[in-house]
Amino acid sequence: MPLSKESLKTIHIIASSANFAVAAERLNRVPSAVSYTVKKLEEELGFDLFDRSGRQVKLTPAGQYFIEHSSWMLDSFEELVRNSTLISSGVDISFDIAINNIINRDSVIELVSQLNQQFPSTQIAVQTEVYNGCWDAIYSRRADLVIGAPHSAPKLEGIVYHSLGKVEWDFIVGRSHPLAAHIDILTTEELRRYPVIVVRDTSQHISPQDSWSLTGQKVIYAPELTTAIRMIEHGIGIGYIPHHRVKDQLNQGSVLKKAIVEHKQPTQLFYAWHAQRQSPVLEWCVNYLIKNEHKFNWHS
Repeated sequence: MPLSKESLKTIHIIASSANFAVAAERLNRVPSAVSYTVKKLEEELGFDLFDRSGRQVKLTPAGQYFIEHSSWMLDSFEELVRNSTLISSGVDISFDIAINNIINRDSVIELVSQLNQQFPSTQIAVQTEVYNGCWDAIYSRRADLVIGAPHSAPKLEGIVYHSLGKVEWDFIVGRSHPLAAHIDILTTEELRRYPVIVVRDTSQHISPQDSWSLTGQKVIYAPELTTAIRMIEHGIGIGYIPHHRVKDQLNQGSVLKKAIVEHKQPTQLFYAWHAQRQSPVLEWCVNYLIKNEHKFNWHS
């Protein structure tokens, strides 16, 4: 008799009750059928699970080990059937979310937490994109949903998108940087002397968006926004950072906000998906994003 959910359940009930008759009653089976199940399973395994020499059934050392290390299998059987049933009803096996590197990570964590509870059978993957990389991810189907795509969609057919609000930008320098002492509006000539720290656009098919920099200015590319902020803190360069991502450093004084001649305008953000994509997971995510209590947390 090969190991199955029913035979495994039988072994565990016998082990907990220490009595074949009691176990048979709990299983709604006759004792002889329970004894036969155990005997055939022991033959299949090649070792005894129970010591039947006394008045009460006791686990053998091998049986004790078997019980201790097979409990998870019962839960896995139930989970496997439950998740397979969900998949058969049309729930996605996997779901990929692309997020703009400038949005609030706490909101991402909350979304994924609730999404995981709603769809335990779905494998969730979150990837970070920069600038037009967000639109490119949905265009090339690297993502089922994108959160925080900037500006407006670059004329992509079949893409649905809705506003997620605007991100305000601060031009910052480190407190030890030569520009930290300047109190006047910084001119182009003054700014061009120092490297600008930016994160490179991740788009693979759509034309990349140029980051803020001046003609002739040295550009240093950071791998992501957190490192970019740290580089500016250390005086390596200067640059624009979303206000909500740098407000703690501003309050602590590790970076300073400066006025420049042409200030960067707020960036409109969107969440977007394919219009023809039929998915219970996607539908849930869109409904979640539409709710007012979540809609404005991505950039605050």
